[in-house]
Amino acid sequence: MVFPSKKDWWLGVIIWGSALLLIIPPILFPNFGVWMTPAFLDKQWIKVILLGSTGVILLWIWFRTNYTVKEKTLQITYGPFKKKVNIDDIRSIQQTKDPFTAPALSMDKIEINYASFKIISISPKDKQTLIQHLLQQNPNIEIK
Repeated sequence: MVFPSKKDWWLGVIIWGSALLLIIPPILFPNFGVWMTPAFLDKQWIKVILLGSTGVILLWIWFRTNYTVKEKTLQITYGPFKKKVNIDDIRSIQQTKDPFTAPALSMDKIEINYASFKIISISPKDKQTLIQHLLQQNPNIEIK
């Protein structure tokens, strides 16, 4: 079952604003601003590729962040990045508002403790249903 990420509006403003600033100016206004690049990178097509691809990755993260529960595995997809967590290795789950980076698009997250002192925070829209799916596969998970 696939669980999409909850998305905070302010994070959407940051991601969309950054993506648009990385994609549009190099294409439409190549001489706008000061692009601090070495001389060999001072070509418009190089700027478009480098900055544009960064903007595309940001949008990819916005549209493709989700969490999938399959056969004893929680797969976390964060744009082009993927991580798998064995559900049998999950020790505990707790609510968190930790502002540090995580494969999440919201501050309303759950923190998953697994394996030997590994932690990952995710922000599914429907946290309770995701937790229930995880508990069905591993009833030993402690909910804090």
